[in-house]
Amino acid sequence: MVTDSLRRGLGLLSRNPYLWLPGLVAGCLGALDILLQFSYGTFLATRLWILEALLIPFLLAGAYSQIKTGDQGYRAFLFGGMKYYFRILLPALLIAFVVLATVILVSIPLLVVGAAGTVLPFIVIGCTIPIIFFAFFADTAAVFEDRGIFECIRRSVEIVLNRPGSMIGFFLVCLGIIILVGLPLAVIWTGLLYAQLLPLSTIDPSQIQSFSIEMLNEMLGSTGIQITAIVYCIAITVLGNILYAFKAAFYQKTIGEVSLTTPPILQGEYDEKGRWYKY
Repeated sequence: MVTDSLRRGLGLLSRNPYLWLPGLVAGCLGALDILLQFSYGTFLATRLWILEALLIPFLLAGAYSQIKTGDQGYRAFLFGGMKYYFRILLPALLIAFVVLATVILVSIPLLVVGAAGTVLPFIVIGCTIPIIFFAFFADTAAVFEDRGIFECIRRSVEIVLNRPGSMIGFFLVCLGIIILVGLPLAVIWTGLLYAQLLPLSTIDPSQIQSFSIEMLNEMLGSTGIQITAIVYCIAITVLGNILYAFKAAFYQKTIGEVSLTTPPILQGEYDEKGRWYKY
């Protein structure tokens, strides 16, 4: 099922150019962020993430809507984006809030003993991964099954719990795609910037702890930052589009199997003569 979904996702991307918009826009905005933080500092560049966080749900909503209906063209894309925008954005904000609240609550006891600073990265990872794992399909549930804010999160948890083997296979394939695409691009990036990155091999561990983004910018220079932005844009465009199309195809196949294996729930009642009346 996983490999079939991957093939279908790649087929969707090959037939509909509008489905490339989410990854392309995310890659371009990320590349622009890299250029801005080099030219104007991190303060202005980080504000660009707010625009990306608000824009990407609209593009995903439009793409998911086209995958769901089979319609193509910019009108169908815009209509789907407007229809499902808040159904994707609001659950995402809720999930982010839950992650943040969980990290804070777990960190409070460690703040008392003064150990939160050293283990905070592990706390963030330990709280984020399980929540994202179970709520990963909230956006697809919102579009493909017309679920509400809380219902789409509940549906995502239900799908993950009912199909643990398929879900593990899905995430392993996603990891393989990231390695397959990201590793060659990382090698190309390192090869192009070998001279600029060579001083990193001579830095001792004490200097690495104080290494900052400003020091990296100075090391790469203007040309290095431009190459980094281009490679990043390509990576996010390719990876983002493949992963979300794969996710959509996998979810459609999963809910199709669930509907086939789960008997319908009949709603109604029997009268005094034993006759069934359906609501």
